[in-house]
Amino acid sequence: MRIIGCDVSHWEGDIDWQVASQWIPFCYFKCTDGRRFLDPSFKANQAGLQARGVPHAPYHFFQPDQDPVAQAEWFIKNASAEYPRYIVDVETAAAHDDDVGKPLYQFLLSVESLAKVRCAIYTSAGFWNEHVHPKPAWVKDYELIVAHYTAQRVPTLPIGWTTWRIWQNTDSFYFPGCSSAADGNWFNGSLEECRDWFGNYRAVEPPIFHATRLRSLFDQLHVRKSPNKFSRDLGCLAKGDMVELDELGGVDVWVHHSRGWTAVEQNGYRYMEVMK
Repeated sequence: MRIIGCDVSHWEGDIDWQVASQWIPFCYFKCTDGRRFLDPSFKANQAGLQARGVPHAPYHFFQPDQDPVAQAEWFIKNASAEYPRYIVDVETAAAHDDDVGKPLYQFLLSVESLAKVRCAIYTSAGFWNEHVHPKPAWVKDYELIVAHYTAQRVPTLPIGWTTWRIWQNTDSFYFPGCSSAADGNWFNGSLEECRDWFGNYRAVEPPIFHATRLRSLFDQLHVRKSPNKFSRDLGCLAKGDMVELDELGGVDVWVHHSRGWTAVEQNGYRYMEVMK
């Protein structure tokens, strides 16, 4: 069984998590990069995910040419040491083709010392197999988030792993509440296993939406069968009559209510006003 979710950063812009949480069962999101960069959307994404109870985890973009211990300290300082899961993104090569594995391992041990949690590693087979050498035995102790955009039913794994926890399979994933494409991911397991793995799922009561009411500004304001002025006439609203919004539609702006469809605004003329 696989569960679809996303990963995001400031590149996705502002996300409405109240809307997105109805569609997204998990998310990992960028926190830091190197020793000094804090993702501009981190705090907003963190607050939105926490408020809606979505299973989530922060990730750090690892820079192999920067002090790995300082990077770990910067990451945990900004993410906080309260998360059940942390992720490190490993996709940048070191200068002069130096081994990425050695400074990465220092980073991993530092995070574990600071937060008492072992990171999951995000990488691809192509990057890992080329830039991590010799292949370290310690990879078996770290869960894998593998990046592989393919139509195949299974991803290609980096050397050292035999299974994956999350598979990032596309960078063209659209979901309600987000206006741009994000990265799409599969979690390798059931919804319950996904929630257990992230460790911070929280059931949240759905928001209460109060009915929107509109008031007629004209006498004999037509009520139609459909949102079209040529549709069959079902009667009229008097000036001051109020209706509750059921649906919006039409070429201009029409409102559907218990009696039918009525124009709210058409050809620049306003026929109804929204009541607070």
